[in-house]
Amino acid sequence: MRHVERHSKRRSRARRGLAFVVAGLALSGCINLNEYGKVAPYHRDSRAKIPVQLPPGAPSISNQFLEATRDGEKGHLGLDIAAPVGTPVLAAAPGRVYLSYFEPMYGNRIIIDHGKGADGRRSFTVYKHLDSRNVADGAPVTRGQQIGTLGETGLLSSYPHLHFEVMREKAPGRRVVQGSNWWQGMMQEDPNLFWAAGPGRPTCANTGAAPAGGQGVLPITYPAACGR
Repeated sequence: MRHVERHSKRRSRARRGLAFVVAGLALSGCINLNEYGKVAPYHRDSRAKIPVQLPPGAPSISNQFLEATRDGEKGHLGLDIAAPVGTPVLAAAPGRVYLSYFEPMYGNRIIIDHGKGADGRRSFTVYKHLDSRNVADGAPVTRGQQIGTLGETGLLSSYPHLHFEVMREKAPGRRVVQGSNWWQGMMQEDPNLFWAAGPGRPTCANTGAAPAGGQGVLPITYPAACGR
């Protein structure tokens, strides 16, 4: 019985992984990198599907957030935004650069610390597969400031896109730093929950359309530059 269960789980993981590969390949072909305003649907296994309306001129969302499963299968813990290489990548909220570095799997990466929100939980945003990085560790950033350019660096990138994550403490004070592990006690959450204009309503900081303050504990704006 255990043998059957193990094989069933392996097949499930394989199907899930294949679905992401197929989705990425399909979207990289079906969503033209010069097209704007398109939104990929959530995966059928997603527990919370948020209706998303992109503003005019916003680069398309090619892959949505998908939670990890309770039995340990990995999900897709961020948003993918497809656009041509070199598209400006913007800080989604004010903060300070925690890390800016290159690593083989996700390529050029920037992590911004946004401090504690009204609920006392610390929040970070993460930007992966960048073509270039314009900011260094410790640099202060403002909302909408260009921090790099969109790319396809890293072995896990199959087409030009920004992989964007929101990471928050599981509870106030839960984050623990141990060596290079800075994310212990934190979890990824769906970025579509945190847009400054409300869930599912991204706004563009570089066009002046973003609210000055924003709603919620981490009001973020679209991390890729809008406009053609």
